[in-house]
Amino acid sequence: MVSTVEHELVREGSEHENSEILFSISRKQLLIRLIKNKIFSFLTLGIYRFWAKTHIRRILWHGVIIKHDRLEYLGRAKELFIGFLIAMIILMPIMLAAGLITDLLAVAGPDPLIVGQVLNFVFLYFFWQFARYRLWRYRLSRTSWRGIRFFLTGSGFNYALYVLLWTIATIATLGWAYPWLQAFRLNYQLKNTQFGDTWFTYQGTAKGLFRIYWPAILVTQAILGLSGYYLYSVEALEVTAEATPILNEEIFASDQYAGWILGIGGLVVFLTLSVLSFAVRVWEFRYLVEKTSFATARFSSSLTIQSILSIFLLLLALAFVGYFGFAAVIYYLLILASDAGIIILMIGFFAAYIAYDIVKMLFLIVPLVEAVCKSIEISNIDAFEHAAASARKSPKYGEGFADALDVGAF
Repeated sequence: MVSTVEHELVREGSEHENSEILFSISRKQLLIRLIKNKIFSFLTLGIYRFWAKTHIRRILWHGVIIKHDRLEYLGRAKELFIGFLIAMIILMPIMLAAGLITDLLAVAGPDPLIVGQVLNFVFLYFFWQFARYRLWRYRLSRTSWRGIRFFLTGSGFNYALYVLLWTIATIATLGWAYPWLQAFRLNYQLKNTQFGDTWFTYQGTAKGLFRIYWPAILVTQAILGLSGYYLYSVEALEVTAEATPILNEEIFASDQYAGWILGIGGLVVFLTLSVLSFAVRVWEFRYLVEKTSFATARFSSSLTIQSILSIFLLLLALAFVGYFGFAAVIYYLLILASDAGIIILMIGFFAAYIAYDIVKMLFLIVPLVEAVCKSIEISNIDAFEHAAASARKSPKYGEGFADALDVGAF
């Protein structure tokens, strides 16, 4: 069975001589594993999720093929579990202290409460970024190709601090500092990434990212500005004494067209910003791939907006069908109001609980990974073969803070 699969992969690789990276997995195997993960996680009240993540990562990592050799995921569920426990021991006192301070500020008055909530948000955002960096570090350290591991060095604390400062600058400049925020993220992460004893290099600049992002920032500001002006001009938007904008519901009650205009306009704005977001993300990805190198190896990507957009449109269509179909079933069972209907309803909720991750994985994550791998081309890929194993130590435990704060898709 194994030899047959490997033969098919070799044949598939020969049919795509220009593609240095392929992605090939058994969707049947993935589907069975997803169902098992959900059932076992439900029966163990979520404790099994560390083993579930490990199984899924092994399948996905093993699906990436570089020059006919697969990536390997070397992480263990025990590492994730212990890391989570350590993170919870550290986070629980901090969260309790933050909650206590917020309650004390609420007693002091509304202004101190607002300050406390802002500081609480800043702290959580900082910790979230810190957790993200540690997550990348652990996953790379548990990824190997031909027996040689990847690594991520650098300081998670420094990364989180600078991301926080650039985020504040982005908010203060109404989005115009965002390219500099992204430039720091990409520079810090990629320049601290190595394969074996050799480092990756990244030559991208904030100016290069600004050329990608400035149309999106300008269009977003124009849309939000015009939308706010329209709502204010028809008196649908009011500003309270606390300088908080709220919708005037009486306008929608007296004017039957106002609700339709707001609904259709909101849908158009949402679709416009969504397509724009997909576009700039694709352009950014192609830019960072082009500006990244490994020794004498160079990368390029032919990823298209259409390929990514089609994946999300299919997922959106499935979500709409599933939502309305499930709503119709619930409505019918509620009309029956019988014991059998309640049992069927409970079974339906459990099926939806299982189906959510299956649909997301099979129709979003897997197609995205396939599209990305298919689009990447590497010149002088033999440079990877000259890298030697590094003696650098890997982190002992895995991404505990990321698990505790629900960071990361899988």
